[in-house]
Amino acid sequence: MTEQEPQPWLRCSRVGKRFGGVTALGGVDLDLYAGSVVGLIGPNGAGKSTLSKVLVGAERRDTGTIYVDGNEVDFESPAAATREGIVLMPQEIAIVPNASVMDNITLGAEATRWGLRSVTQCRAQAQAAVAAVGLDVDVNVLVATLSPAHQRMVMMARAVHRDARLLILDEPTAGLPEHEAALVVAAVRRLIDRQLTVLYVSHHLSEVAALCDRVICVRESLVIADLAAEQITKETLVGLLVGVDAEHETRSGTKLPENAAEEDISVRLGAVSGHRVHEVTVEARPGEVLGLTGLLGSGVDEIVSFLTGAADPSAGIYELDGATVHFKSPADALDRGVGYLPGERGQAAFPALAIRENVSLPALKRWFGRLGVIHRHRERQMVSGCLRTLSVSADPELPLRALSGGNQQRALVARLVAADISVLVLSEPTVGVDVRARAELWDAVRDLARTRTVIVASSDPEELAALAHRVICIRRGHVSAVLEDDAVTERAITLAIA
Repeated sequence: MTEQEPQPWLRCSRVGKRFGGVTALGGVDLDLYAGSVVGLIGPNGAGKSTLSKVLVGAERRDTGTIYVDGNEVDFESPAAATREGIVLMPQEIAIVPNASVMDNITLGAEATRWGLRSVTQCRAQAQAAVAAVGLDVDVNVLVATLSPAHQRMVMMARAVHRDARLLILDEPTAGLPEHEAALVVAAVRRLIDRQLTVLYVSHHLSEVAALCDRVICVRESLVIADLAAEQITKETLVGLLVGVDAEHETRSGTKLPENAAEEDISVRLGAVSGHRVHEVTVEARPGEVLGLTGLLGSGVDEIVSFLTGAADPSAGIYELDGATVHFKSPADALDRGVGYLPGERGQAAFPALAIRENVSLPALKRWFGRLGVIHRHRERQMVSGCLRTLSVSADPELPLRALSGGNQQRALVARLVAADISVLVLSEPTVGVDVRARAELWDAVRDLARTRTVIVASSDPEELAALAHRVICIRRGHVSAVLEDDAVTERAITLAIA
C-alpha cells in the first residue's frame, strides 16, 4: 500500500484582484501545507501585500476561489479569517505598549470562569504562548520595556494563543539589527515544529534562503516561480527579483564624469551613528549622482535626516565644502545650500497654490524688494527660468494639482533650483510617476548634477542602476557595499542590501 501524498489544507485557485484599472493580482494559484514555511518575494508593487490581505479578508478578491480543508471560504473580515486560524502579522509593531505581555497576548480571547476573566488561566496561557516562540520573559512586564525583536515575538505568541494555523509574517525582521533578527527567525523555526504554516514575506533574501522550504516569486501581479528547497539560493532569488540573467545584465547608467575629482568632496558625513546607523561614512562630490539604498529600516532614512538637518547624529561629523556644520533644521540646511525633496509629494507641495507660488516659496527671501515688497515681474521671470531648466512647460499660474505626477515632481525640484542650492537630496524621487516621467526626471537630475552635488535615496535598484554614478548600500545600519561605474547594476545592489 503506497503512502498518500500530503494534501494542502489551504488552496488558492486563480485568485485575482483589481483596484480601478490596475491589476494587483492576475490569477494566483497557491497551495499551503501544514508545518511548512513558504517565502513570498517580489519587487515593490508586485502583489505580495495584496495577496496577504486577500488571504486574511482585509481585501475581497474579485475572481478565483480559496479553499480551507477542501471547503470554499470567503472571508468578510480579518476576524472571520482568524476564526479559521489565518492571521496576518504586519510589519509595523502592533501592540498595546502600556499593557503587560499577558494582556497583549490574551486581549480579546481571555479565559473566563463563571463569566469573569480568569487571571490565573490567562497567565498560564500567556506563559505557554511565549514559551512556544522561545521568549523567556515575565508575562507581567509591560511590553513597552521589551526590545523590538521581543515585541514582534509577543505578536507571534498572540497568534499561537489564537490557535493560528497560517501565520503571514510581513517583513518580520525589518529594521532589526542582525542579532535581534536572528531571534525572530529562531521563533519562526519553533512555530514550524508545531506544525504551523508560515508565509514569510520578506526582502531579506538571506533569511528567505536559509529559512524557507519553498519560495514563491511574484512579478507584475503573477506568480513567475515556485521553487522547492533544493532550488533555493540567495543568488537564484536575486535573479528572480531582477528578472535578468547575470551574464545578460548591462549597466544602464553612466560612468563617473571627469569633473568629479576624487578629492573634490563637497558633502561628507564622517563615521556618523544614530538610532539605526553605526559609523557610516558618506562622501559626495559635484558632478556625480550618489545613490543611497537599503531595505526598509536599514537606516537610509536616518542618513537622509542627518544630511538635511532634520536630525543630529549621536556621533561623527558633518562637513560641507570642508567646513564642519551643525544644522538646526531643514530650513537652516536650505539656507546653507542643502535642498531636500521627500518622496511623499504631499509633505512638500501646496497643490491648490499656483505653480509659481510653489516654486518661488523658498527663494522669496532673495526676491524681496525694498520694504519687503515682492517684485512680481522678477519672480515670474525667475520661476519661468527654473521651470525651463526642469522642462516644465505649463502656465506658472495654473494650480500645481493641474500637473501630472511627474511634472509636479519636476516643478518641486525646480523649487530647489530657485533656492540656489548646491546640494540636492532626493528621496524616492519617482514614486507614483509613470515610466516616461521617470526617464524625463532622471535626465533632469543628471543635468542638475553637472553643476551640483546630487544625492538620491531610493529603494528601487532599477532606478539607481539607471541614474547613479556611485551607490552606497546600507544593510542593517552598516555600509555593506560601495558600488561604482560598471559595478552599479540591479543585481549587485540587490545582493548588497538583501
